[in-house]
Amino acid sequence: MLRKNKENLPDTVKTGKKKKKVPLIIGGVVVAIIVVSFAASKLTPKALPQVPVSAVTKEDLTANVDTSGTVESLKTKTYFSPVNATISQYPLKVGEVVKPGDSLVAFDVSTLEQDNQKAQLNVSATVNGSKDSVAKAAETQQKANEAAGKVPTLQANVDSYQEYVASLKTAIADRTRELTDWAKQESTDASVALTQAQADLTKLQQELEGQKAEQQQLNAQAEELKAAIAEAKKNNQDTTDLERQWKDLNAQAENMDPAIDDLTSQMNDKSDEVTQLQINQIENQSAQDPTSDAQIVEWQNELESATTELSEMQSELAEQKSLANSADGAKVTEAAKAQMQATNNIAELEAASLEELLEKGKQGLQAEFSGIVSKADTSQGSAASQGMELITIASNEEVAVNVTVSKYDYDKLKEGQKATITIADHTYKGTVSRISKMATTNEKGAPVIWAEVKIDNPDDNIFLGVEAKVSIETGSAKGVVSVPVNAVNTGKDSTFCYVVKDGVIARQDVETGISSSEYTEIKSGLKLGDSVIAELPDGFAEGMKVEEAAAGSTSGAQTADAVKE
Repeated sequence: MLRKNKENLPDTVKTGKKKKKVPLIIGGVVVAIIVVSFAASKLTPKALPQVPVSAVTKEDLTANVDTSGTVESLKTKTYFSPVNATISQYPLKVGEVVKPGDSLVAFDVSTLEQDNQKAQLNVSATVNGSKDSVAKAAETQQKANEAAGKVPTLQANVDSYQEYVASLKTAIADRTRELTDWAKQESTDASVALTQAQADLTKLQQELEGQKAEQQQLNAQAEELKAAIAEAKKNNQDTTDLERQWKDLNAQAENMDPAIDDLTSQMNDKSDEVTQLQINQIENQSAQDPTSDAQIVEWQNELESATTELSEMQSELAEQKSLANSADGAKVTEAAKAQMQATNNIAELEAASLEELLEKGKQGLQAEFSGIVSKADTSQGSAASQGMELITIASNEEVAVNVTVSKYDYDKLKEGQKATITIADHTYKGTVSRISKMATTNEKGAPVIWAEVKIDNPDDNIFLGVEAKVSIETGSAKGVVSVPVNAVNTGKDSTFCYVVKDGVIARQDVETGISSSEYTEIKSGLKLGDSVIAELPDGFAEGMKVEEAAAGSTSGAQTADAVKE
């Protein structure tokens, strides 16, 4: 291009001498540019590294100890079989929920019913067998000897009436003994009450006599003063002090009248009480006479009538026996009758016991409270023996989380502290109810303290045996000077924060208080508005000059190496 345009250049450029000046001018311009650039670089200050800082603020803090544990029931009950029977219904498995009144176990009582029916039939058979023995003896005797045909029948009637008479005598004796015992007790109670009332009356009389004696003494002293006043007046002496004393004595004596009247009234009332107790004692003695009891009188009348009839039967029997001595061989002996009676009594007792067991078997087992089946050792159709353990229910309304805390946190725990409990997706309120005073070791061998946190608002979503997260509130503070948790550092001898003072990183010792998940309370060492470094970046150190940048800023935290480059 230069060659092509050479013809068009001015004459001064075209000449050879003028052409040599162009390189010199260009070189001067380059040198000038370099000099200016160097001077500019020397005049521009070097940029300082930026470090992210946070301002010291006031915060509301809540301190928590976070841990976890197992949900456990505070109340369990094991149900045992009341009968020997087959289990007809065992609908529950471990982990199922029950409500109060729910059926836990039902029994097949058909065997018990059969046993009860057998027992009842046995009673009837035994009693009827006893009677039948007598009847058969009479029948045998009647067939054996026509002359002695009436003896067995008469003997049976006599035996029956003897039992009847014996039962009446026993009833009368039992009733008489009950009334006598009751009368003795009533008499003893009445005597005790009367003795106490008489003692109270004597005490009131003594108190009244003492009051009256004291009043009489005051009156006597007043009379003496009155005579002394009269004597002093005769001698023209000053009686002012004596008259004052006389009035005081009279006033004291008069002031005792209400107490005396009250004691007199109490004594009259107590005297009336004593009189009434004496009357009651006399009336009770007559009213408690067993011979006047309506039931005993009725039984006595029946006994007299039965005894008369028995006597007549025995006379007739004696006459028949004298006619049929040959019938003695078929006679039912007294020993046989006693044995039959004993057999009857045993059968009746066995029947009563079976009837009670039958009722328990029909009722089965019902839950007494809401809970979860924690143990089930049998199944439907299996045989249960009396006293056998069948099922255990653990309450899901009285539940707690058993947690452990480390040696760094146990001293923060106090009974009664509130807690937040998380089980799966459900959150509950809790209270620290118990704290163990004995440390144990966990699976890593570290010492831990066991604590119980009761769930205050359990519901149907509670699962026993599962893990629960627990956050225990151990303290709180309102509006305290605070810094981010990461800004607090712990050294060998002190706790400190890195701060920016006058553009320089400095270490500042602090005294801390409680901490939340985000902030730590600063009791001393910092004030509101101070700039703290949450985390000292790599390459930054104490004494370095820096510029402050807001924590989280994308332009902040420029490293020292980057600045040096």
